[in-house]
Amino acid sequence: MEKFVVITYLFDFYQELLTDKQRDLLREYYFEDLSLGELSEQHQISRQSVFDTIKKAEGKLLDYENKLQLFAKFQKQQQVLIKIKSHCNDVSESLEGEQANCIQEVIALVDELINKI
Repeated sequence: MEKFVVITYLFDFYQELLTDKQRDLLREYYFEDLSLGELSEQHQISRQSVFDTIKKAEGKLLDYENKLQLFAKFQKQQQVLIKIKSHCNDVSESLEGEQANCIQEVIALVDELINKI
């Protein structure tokens, strides 16, 4: 997966474990697309300090994921739910009437779970 995508997902999971400064700089760099120079001016710190803080925060996010595996578990849950939905759809196609309606209810429930996670 591309580094940008990985860091943004990990940020969603672990942002509360970062310092306020790290969280702010990462959010502005990745989500608001501000350059190192813009961040440097905005926070009145050197570009090197911005760069170092962002790199340190990225390292922390990766370290947290290595230890806690929350994002990996999330991905596995999503894959399982998608497989369940696919199997339900397959079964639904072979059934008729009330049985098909029952399977459609299960599919709707699985969709709800996917959206909640």
